Amino acid sequence: MSLEYKIINRNSDDFKEILKLNLEVFPQNELLAPINLEDPIMASDENLKIFTFYDGGKFIGYAALYLYKELCYLAFLAIWPQFQGCSYGSKILDILNSNFNQIVLEIEYLDPKADDIDQRIRRSKFYQKSGFCDSTHTISYLGMKYSIYTSSKVEFERFIQMFEFFKSKNYFEFIYE
Repeated sequence: MSLEYKIINRNSDDFKEILKLNLEVFPQNELLAPINLEDPIMASDENLKIFTFYDGGKFIGYAALYLYKELCYLAFLAIWPQFQGCSYGSKILDILNSNFNQIVLEIEYLDPKADDIDQRIRRSKFYQKSGFCDSTHTISYLGMKYSIYTSSKVEFERFIQMFEFFKSKNYFEFIYE
């Protein structure tokens, strides 16, 4: 496996592939906030970085990150289903961790009553195996509760400031705990 990457923008041909991939792997409600890649204003924000990943020239997946002060918010990480389980996700996180010091992300809260609890647990274990830890803080938006995971010690207040910034742009409302 030889994973290459490049940073693209909304005008790239690969951006269309990202939109197709999103429809394949994400529920519709997860594509709305806090980062909406289809929003031209958000997509043109210089703090939004979209990494596309390739193996032998074949598009494997992407990561969308938002840089806020010293934080790097991993808004999306998606890999085509046929390439999932082949260590691409771990390799992508290794690349991101080597380029950014403080990565923060959220995953669906591990609610034992959730219909997809097994998938949530697998996702949690995947991020933990890649060096992320549960911050024990949560955030809720659009009717979903998320656990906040970090790659290193992150001041929770900085994370909240970033989400307050998103809120000020009218991206969405949220509740944090």
